This record gives sequence, C-alpha cells and structure tokens, in this order.
Amino acid sequence: MADKYFSIKSIIIILIACLIDEISALSNCSTTVWAVNATTIAGSPAGIAGFNSTLLNSPIGITVGKNDSIYVMDYGISYYRMQLFYPGSQLGITIINATLGTGLNQVSSVTGLSIDASGNIYILDLGNDRVTKWAPGASAGILVAGGNGYGSSLNVLYSPWDIFVEPNTSYIWIADSGNNRIVKWLNTSTVILVAGGSNGSQANQFNTPYGLFVDTSDSNTLYVADSLNHRIQKWLNGASNGTTVAGQSGVYGSALNQLNYPDALTMDTNKSLYIVDHGNNRIVLWLLGSTSGRVIAGTGIAGALPSQLNNPYYVRLDSTGALIVNDHSNNRIQRFPVLCSPNMASSSSSSTTSIGTTSQNTTIAVPLTTNNLTTSANNPATILSASTSIANSVTVSATVSTSTVVTTSQKSSTTNTITKLSSTRATSSLSTNHSFATRNLNSKLLVLLFYFIMIFINN
Repeated sequence: MADKYFSIKSIIIILIACLIDEISALSNCSTTVWAVNATTIAGSPAGIAGFNSTLLNSPIGITVGKNDSIYVMDYGISYYRMQLFYPGSQLGITIINATLGTGLNQVSSVTGLSIDASGNIYILDLGNDRVTKWAPGASAGILVAGGNGYGSSLNVLYSPWDIFVEPNTSYIWIADSGNNRIVKWLNTSTVILVAGGSNGSQANQFNTPYGLFVDTSDSNTLYVADSLNHRIQKWLNGASNGTTVAGQSGVYGSALNQLNYPDALTMDTNKSLYIVDHGNNRIVLWLLGSTSGRVIAGTGIAGALPSQLNNPYYVRLDSTGALIVNDHSNNRIQRFPVLCSPNMASSSSSSTTSIGTTSQNTTIAVPLTTNNLTTSANNPATILSASTSIANSVTVSATVSTSTVVTTSQKSSTTNTITKLSSTRATSSLSTNHSFATRNLNSKLLVLLFYFIMIFINN
C-alpha cells in the first residue's frame, strides 16, 4: 500500500509541475485577451431597471475613481442621482441626489462625468448646456463651463456630450456636439476652439462628435468619436485638420474595418484605442497604426446575456486593464476582466499598477490561481469555479468553454471562457490555440483531482 501511495504521490508531483508549465504558457500570450462574459458590478445582471441601492435606471455617465471605485449617474423622470460602487460590492451609495432643473443643485440630461485627483466630480449637464464641479460631499455644484444659454458663439455650448479634464491644469475639453466642434475651457470666461466648427465629413469638420480623449503624454493629441461620420479623428495639437485613424469616413457597417455610430473612446499607454461601437453593440480595440479593429466585448447583437451589450455608452479601464462598460439599455455596468496579456509573464502577481487619468495600461498581470478548488457532490470529477473575482484574479476552471463567441441571443458561452473574443467574420488562430491550451490545462486538473481522490480512498 505504501509503495502504491508513493507512486501516486510521484505522479501528482509530476502533474503539478506540468500545471505550472501550462499556466506559464497561458501567460505568454501575444496579445491581450479579455473574458468573453462580463461580471455585473453595478445594477441587475438580468437588465432589470430600478431605483434602489442595488439597481440602476438608465445609467448615463460613468467614471472610475481611486481604488477602482465606480461612479454612475442614473436618472428617472424628475430625479438624478450619482451612485458610488466600491470594488467587490454591488451596493450603491448615493453621493449626489438631485432633481431636474436649472439650479446649481439640480441637473438635466447628464451625459459625461470626470473626477480629479482631489475627488471633485465634473458633471456635463447637457440639458443645461454647462459643466458643474461638485466637491466631495457638496450638495450643489459650481459653474466651471457654459451656463450662458445655448448657441454657436464661443462662450456657449449646444448639446455637449462628453468631457475630458486635464489632470494637471483642470482645463476642460468638451465635445460640443450640437456645434460640431471641440472646445477647451481654461476658465469660465476663456474658451479656445480646438477642432471643427462646421458640419460635414471633410478633414476639418465633424458630424455630431460625441466622445473625446486627450493624450496628455503626446502634446495633447486629440481623438474624437465623430459619430455620424462613423469614424475616429486624430487631431495633433494646433492642427487645422484631423486624420481618420479608425472606421471609414461616411460609411457605417459591422466589418472589422468599420464603425457604426461610435460615441465614446479611451486610450491606454500603448496608444491603443478602445472604441464604443454603439450601433454594433460592441467594444472594439484599434491598435496604433492598424487598418481594422478587434472586437473585445459584446457579440454585435443586442441582448442581456453576460457576453452581450445593449446600447453601450461609455468604456473605461480600471487599474488591471479590465473593461468597464456602461451597458445603458440593460441598466447595468459590466466588467470584462483581462485573462491574458503579453506582460503577464514578467509582471508581479502580488502587485498592480494604477492607471493614470490620461493614459491607461491594459497589460497589468492578472494572476491565475487554483486556490479553493472544490468538488461537486453530484459529480466528484468536476472542478467548480467561481466567477471572476473583482480582486483581479482569474480562477482556473475545469468547465471553461472552448467555443468562440456566440452570434445569436439564444446561445451563450460558459462564464470566464479563456479565448479571444472573435466574430463569425474574423476568427483568430490565437483564440483557437488559447482554447486548446485551456482544454489541456483542464484535463490535467481533472487527472490531478482523480489522483487526490484515489489517495483519499486508499487511506
């Protein structure tokens, strides 16, 4: 019996060594991979609307604060509120409670949000054509841009949609959508026209610009989601014309080189663009210099499954590189965690790097763990896995699906599928290879579990 025990023990040691090699191999992926299925971190996973501490109603603006806390503005017929969600908790804390109106303690049709290092919250109040700044704990805001009515003169706004607040200067960049321009407010009386100013599809024009991002690490290079032109425009500092860096000007579609009413974007430190392809219900990653994008969240079909989005409005990145998506029509905020990135092998699994306000890194390590493996009473050979943890870890599961993303609302893939998101139009060898690697890892885990059971029985 002892010889048998030590023989099994030797096999287990070999299998553990194989598992370590396998996990290391999974970390050495050539491109960043996000989970196909998201975790709902605010609101109802099923898309149920409501107005309490755990439900949201038509969330509009979102932003990510310190320690990956999530700020969400939602609204009803006559109320607006800002909910604060801490990591690991789906219990929202109301930090701003406002009614519909024009007073500085009121708001109307809020769209964009931003937060600075001091915790001041900037609210883009589209209905009042202004931006107000709310200090932590304040019951009213102060006017920092607009508020002079609406129109086309430089000191007024007209249906602004998105804002970007420079971290060092607090200058406020605004996508002044109704005026087809981007303006920068240095203070309440000094405004600079940065780009656009007339409606059209020429290089110096916009057609309803919705989203913007300013790369402060690159001399304030501006990126604009020129929504009705179905393109992303890049404007160098001081330029009189923009260049199209994503999408096809004036042409919409669902091909990977096309966009369909893009309405928001952000960027990481590699200059990769994360684009909310609103009309296609997906998030697209567009690498620097690429002529096409890669779908990294959403299936392209509106729905409430964990793999789907329905009218996404904004995308943000947390400190791990996870995608934080405002899934507007599903009344929820979705988190798509990073499962694998090129830097995983060299990054420390015990520390994370915070993402700056202007440049966000998506190649932070997300350690794989096999802790807390449990067995099912009904099926002792199955290793159960919890959903992806907010604490930036991915649990290795023996039930991980190896299928690619579904393309109909009637089907869904298993939570935490370790595969690159793909479409029926463009599959990837990386996705296939990664799926096979995952399946092999799962098989070894099952064998390892079997030998543990054998030891238990023989003892």
